[in-house]
Amino acid sequence: MKQDENMTWSSEALHESQRPGTRIGRVLRPGTWAEAIELYDSLPEALPTAGATDLLLDLARKSATLEAGAVTLIDLWGLAECSQINIGPSDVIVGCGVTHNQIIAEAGLDSALDLLRMACLEVGSPQLRNRATVVGNIVTASPANDTISALVALDATVMIESLNGQREVPIREFFTGFRSTTLRQSELVRAIRIPRWTGNTFGTWLKIGNRSSQAISVVHAGVVLELDESTLIVTRADAAIGSVSETITLSTSLRESLVGKPLSPATASDAAQAAADETQPIDDIRATANYRRSVTVTALRRALLTLVEAAAPEHRTPPLLGCAIGRAEPPRFDIAPTTPISCVVNGTKVSAPLGDNQTVLQWIRSEVATGTKEGCAEGECGACTIKLNGAAVMSCLVPSAQADGSNIVTVEGLASSKELHSVQKQFLDNFAVQCGFCTPGFLVAASTLHDELESPTEDDVRAGLAGNLCRCTGYYSIVEALTQPSGRREKSQ
Repeated sequence: MKQDENMTWSSEALHESQRPGTRIGRVLRPGTWAEAIELYDSLPEALPTAGATDLLLDLARKSATLEAGAVTLIDLWGLAECSQINIGPSDVIVGCGVTHNQIIAEAGLDSALDLLRMACLEVGSPQLRNRATVVGNIVTASPANDTISALVALDATVMIESLNGQREVPIREFFTGFRSTTLRQSELVRAIRIPRWTGNTFGTWLKIGNRSSQAISVVHAGVVLELDESTLIVTRADAAIGSVSETITLSTSLRESLVGKPLSPATASDAAQAAADETQPIDDIRATANYRRSVTVTALRRALLTLVEAAAPEHRTPPLLGCAIGRAEPPRFDIAPTTPISCVVNGTKVSAPLGDNQTVLQWIRSEVATGTKEGCAEGECGACTIKLNGAAVMSCLVPSAQADGSNIVTVEGLASSKELHSVQKQFLDNFAVQCGFCTPGFLVAASTLHDELESPTEDDVRAGLAGNLCRCTGYYSIVEALTQPSGRREKSQ
């Protein structure tokens, strides 16, 4: 790498990994869905976003020259029209702003949504599920995105809108290739429509990954079967398989192997093998093609056998760590790097410009306090966990402009002026602090967990803190600390 005469580094001299990612210039925040449609039509090069968990990573990883222009975001987060689940007699409509944790928490969903609920449970961590949206999961169009196989198996429909009108596309026709969809210029996905089931329809969803949580799938699949009520012959068999091939595979071989036959261990085994043989598995860093094909057979066979045995899907609601969606009302429409944003941090109003801070994490550390740590900057480690409007989130995956008008609690805000928060006391009493780098994220997540559950079990703690990694592997003492009775617990700000 060479230095020029002016003692500055040229972008050409930098390695690709050293070049800055694509910068965010303006963030436009329409107040209604209609305004968003008009805005996107006038600015087709802008990037619509809601939870922004994938978008921020894409921008950070997309190497740009030092001279590259900044992008404009259209912020849909928190729009009331987009953040609702509407349950009708024949279908369920999931708005484009609905998060994975909203699906998990929704009590009014019937068995038809069990597949989607099961998929949402396996997406990332509680902090990530508080931000990531189901529609965002399909728009990014990666075959590794867990909810896609559930929605394809459920035969969902994508509701699309622009100034030119509305149209609905079966989700099975929505994906045209790897990270490619049928969306046209200036079109936005308004919602997903999911048909409800009859009494003789049932299904399941499965995932195989390289670890128990925060895992990108090696294979995931949604399976839906329908039986004739009198003969118990299979009349419908849909299996959508993801993360194995470059696109989602809707297995015609499984359908042909099962429809018209009784569901039995033998037919289930034959159908699983036929479906796996139909895939075109890929080699990548997570698994070989041979392993993918092999594990697909095993996973599908097990899934079908659970349906043979008529085993009811497990209904569990793990800790959600907040699950709040909101924005300042009315939102500030245009936020640029020079715009001072205002929010309440740890009970004190703070106003400071965004500057070059792309994420809330960067802005907090630059303008407020440094207790919140940056570990991975990819939403994997949880060190940057904060509470944003009551919900635990990875601050490295929240656009800084979305802090405007919000209420933020960092690790510095847990303790009162008189004493430590109960979870801080528990950490100290049980020697749950080692090098300390991950501790701020653990404490914020743990305080949110204790706001939600007065007496969490060990399973609750492990599920609630699944998004927090300890570089010293001190999990036993952390779990022990948080399952100890501590009398009255303080509510966090």
